[in-house]
Amino acid sequence: MKLNQEIYITALDAAIAAGDAIMKIYSRKFEVELKTDGSPLTLADRQANDIIIDKLAGTGIPVISEEKPIPPFEERKKFAYFWLIDPLDGTKEFIKRNGEFTVNISLIRNNYPAFGVLTAPALNYGYIGSVEFGAFKMTDLTTVNKSIENCNSDFQSLVKDFEELHPVVPDKHQIIVSSRSHCNHGNTEIIKKLFKDPEKLKTIKAGSALKFGYLAEGKAHFYLRNDSINEWDTAAGHALLNAAGGHLLTWPAGEFMLYNKKEMRNPAFVACGNKELLEFFKAKFTL
Repeated sequence: MKLNQEIYITALDAAIAAGDAIMKIYSRKFEVELKTDGSPLTLADRQANDIIIDKLAGTGIPVISEEKPIPPFEERKKFAYFWLIDPLDGTKEFIKRNGEFTVNISLIRNNYPAFGVLTAPALNYGYIGSVEFGAFKMTDLTTVNKSIENCNSDFQSLVKDFEELHPVVPDKHQIIVSSRSHCNHGNTEIIKKLFKDPEKLKTIKAGSALKFGYLAEGKAHFYLRNDSINEWDTAAGHALLNAAGGHLLTWPAGEFMLYNKKEMRNPAFVACGNKELLEFFKAKFTL
């Protein structure tokens, strides 16, 4: 199956449209339900999910979403390509109204995140990336939405106006980004094994997949996770890191993270935003 760049525009359009729907609900009172696993669910999650699935339907590529039943493994293991989406990543941040939630859409190709777009509608910016064309930040989603209408399905002309991301290696690899709403005390184990002077590390907090954006921009250098989270939580951000030159490695094996696993759960991982920091990690894993 040969992909054309128009599907990337479709995915970006879907993310922005979903974000617009989310913001309409964000601006008013809304009910919060609990899923069977105890995680929160709102009308915004549902509406964003419906919008994205509807817009991606025209691509002819299967869609797997957090907010719909997951196809049986025997069926989906045959997918060479599929969309993996989290319609509203960071529902807890949405409920707290701190703005740090995202819409995540990724394209998985042969179990690898080939493309990703994540938007932060309340903050009016987002990221898009693929190893084919690079990693970019979109600083004004309203302008991007207008540009989509005028790009004539030419994705390369669309991204030329975005800010291309080339994370710079810091003199000291010392900034870690961690979850704002999820405590992960197990990160201490990873930190002690990877860093000579853990006390010199600086930690900043961010919600949702924005942590991956921080890495791709160079605002932070490492994102560590010593618990299991779902594939749709990381896929779009992982694709962005790939495009920026970084990566996401499983912990403690140090292997590249793959997707469409039987349980669609990720193991612990370490992530970074560029090649030099990736080499830093690889060296630590081989010790």
